[in-house]
Order: sequence, then structure tokens, then C-alpha cells
Amino acid sequence: MSSRQSERRSVLQPSAKAHQQNAIAAPPRADRDTRREALLEAAAAEFNARGVSRASVSAIAKAKGLTRAAVYYYVRDRDDLVFQVYRKSCEIMAGDLDTASSAGGDGLAKISAFIRLSLDPRRAPVAVLTEIDYLKGEAREAINQAHARNVEQLRAMIREGAADGSLRPCDDEIVAQTLFGLIAWTPVSEDWVEGADSSYRARTVEALVDLVANGEAADPAFVFTPPISIAGFFPAAPKPFDRVAVAEAKVEHLLMTASQVFNRRGLDGVSLEEIVAGLGATKGALYHYLENKTDLVVRCQERATDIYERIAEAADRLGRDGLEKAFTGLYLLVQAQASGLSPLIQMDGSQALPERARKALMKRNRALQQRYEGFGELGLRDGSFRSLDYAAVSQLGAGAFEWLPKWFEPGDPRAAEALTREIIDLFARGLRRR
Repeated sequence: MSSRQSERRSVLQPSAKAHQQNAIAAPPRADRDTRREALLEAAAAEFNARGVSRASVSAIAKAKGLTRAAVYYYVRDRDDLVFQVYRKSCEIMAGDLDTASSAGGDGLAKISAFIRLSLDPRRAPVAVLTEIDYLKGEAREAINQAHARNVEQLRAMIREGAADGSLRPCDDEIVAQTLFGLIAWTPVSEDWVEGADSSYRARTVEALVDLVANGEAADPAFVFTPPISIAGFFPAAPKPFDRVAVAEAKVEHLLMTASQVFNRRGLDGVSLEEIVAGLGATKGALYHYLENKTDLVVRCQERATDIYERIAEAADRLGRDGLEKAFTGLYLLVQAQASGLSPLIQMDGSQALPERARKALMKRNRALQQRYEGFGELGLRDGSFRSLDYAAVSQLGAGAFEWLPKWFEPGDPRAAEALTREIIDLFARGLRRR
């Protein structure tokens, strides 16, 4: 048994005596089903905020008026709780797709209905499927299959729209996965976005529906030409006898490798031992540079923010108008993931960071938010953006590039051109056939 499994079992599994007490005090069937659904809802919010292994079972229970021990009326252990929450997310998504598909109208109308259902502000957010690799064996395979079915159903909806003439031709896989990323990011973004008040979700939903249909560019024939390559954002090789530069290069390689693994498998889906093995190093060597896994995650987040700031600076410098500045940033952010530069994504666990680090990162990310909002304000003034709610739209691009590691395979031939073109076209032109 691994140390993580042992810790889970000893901390989270109730004793035989607790099981007996739970059985005696178990609520009636109807109440049990209602409370189980409420428990899964609270767990989804906690997982999105803190990650699955760092989530507090006590906080989940308290949110629904339960004791920590009462949680085990409904789930066997944390692994079972994660599985049930993720399965519920897949079931809700499947239901939304079915409802949208049967609502009538053309393909674009069905996609718009699906977005509105998935992000209904009156409904509690579902868990974002960022840490499926935390699960093992049959449980992980079941969630992967359920999610794959949902992706395929959305792809079929996009193909239907292309066939009925409501959607322009596009790569249905890239577009479907990008839409899933935008939907996943919207509730999570509330932790990173300044001024996310009670109207934020409703505004963002309508902004997203508008974006997907019509894009952002005032000129529907707009074609984006990248003014810069992502290659310039990779660190240069150090001189062999520059000890400081060599040490910095080692740390950069460590943080980039760890970020690649975290992005693909989730912060809790991989151990330090696995990261060390991927580097061909020892755990002792890792601790020469870092204190623990939390320190590693914080350093990866700081590295990501460094990259995002450099990208925003380049976009501001090179873009000739507001639209080009915004799309240069989006282009580089997509390429950063597709190329292997791999800044750490922020889709889960932001509230689990140490308070000081979280506040510092929040301050920097809000400055980035304001910078991209500035691109939009400039674009609305100079006429490169059409009239739209850019304060809401400006946050959506993160969903496109932060979701990439969850589905886009390294070495995919579409990385060099087709991937970025499809995502830029979605944001620039939307999907509506004109």
C-alpha cells in the first residue's frame, strides 16, 4: 500500500464502530437520497476550489449541515466521494446535451441551448473533471468513458450544424473541446476574476453564447497573422561554466516538467516520486531546490504567471489595435500549452495554496485581467471589436488554453497551425455560417 493510500484509509475511512453507529442512525431513504445529492453538490464546489485530496471533508459536511461522520452514510471513502461527484458531473452534462438536442432548432440553436443549460446561474456548478487520474482502475475508466461520450455527442451536434447550414465548417473535435473548456472555466474563474459579483455568471453565459455565435471581430473576414513565435519564450541554454545560469536552468526544467505532468493529470493525480522519476533524478535532489509538494505547486504557479505577464507584454507591444493585441495574447497562450512550455493551469485548487502565495498570485492575475480588459476597451474604441460585453468575454479565453492539456496529445500534428487557427477563428468569427 502506498503512503498516500495508507493516509487516505487511516484518516478518511471510519472505524467499524463508526460504521455500526452510522447504520443505526441512517436516515430514511427519501431523506438519504436528498442529502446525498446535497453532499455531492457541496463536494463539487470544494473540489473545484481546493482539489480532490486537499478538500476538507469536514467543510463539505458542514456546508450541508452534516457531521463529518455522517458523510459515510453516503460514500465509502474519499475515493468513492470523488468518483460519485465526477460521475454526477458527467450525468448532468449528458442530460444537458440530451435536452439541448431534443429542443429543436438548428445546430447553432442547440449549442446555444447547451451552453445556457450547463451554466445556468440558478444551478450549482458541477465539478470540473481536472483530476480524473486521481481515480484508479475501473473508476477512472468509467469516468473517462462517460466524459468521452459527452464530447462525442457535442461533436455530433457541431457536425449536425455544419450539415444544416447553421455552422461554418470547422474541426469539430477542437471546437467541441474548446467549448468544454470554456464551460469548465466559467465557474472556476470566479476565484480569479476581480469584481465577480452575483451578476457575473449570468453576464458571462450570455457573453459566451454571443461569442460562440458571432465572435469578437468587427470584421467577419478578419484573419489573424501571428506577429511572434512562442519559441522566443523558452529559456536560452545556459553557458556551461556559468554556475548560476546552470542552476536556474535546472530549476526551470524541473518546474516545466512538473507543470506538464500536473496539467495533464491534475495536482493530486501524480506524486512527487513520479515527477522525480520523470526527471531521472532522486527525491533528495528535488529537495535541494524545493521544500515539499506545496512549494513545488507554488513555484509552478509563479512560473506560469511570469510567462503570462511576458505574453501580455508582447501582445501589447506587437498588436496594432485592440483586437490584434488580444488575439496575439490568445495565440501565444494556446501555443504555450501546445508547444510544451506548459505554464501551470489554474482550473483547480486555487484556494488550497498558502494564503500569502495565493494573495500575491491573485494580485498579479488581476493585473493581467485588467490588461486584457484594456485591450478590449481599446478595440471597442478603435472599432476592431464589435460591440459586446468584453468585460465578461475577456475572461473566457483562459478556458480555451487551460483545458488543452486535458485532451490535446503532445505531438499532435495540428499543434503547429490548425489548433490555434480553429481557436482564434472561434473567438474572432464565431460559429455562425455567414
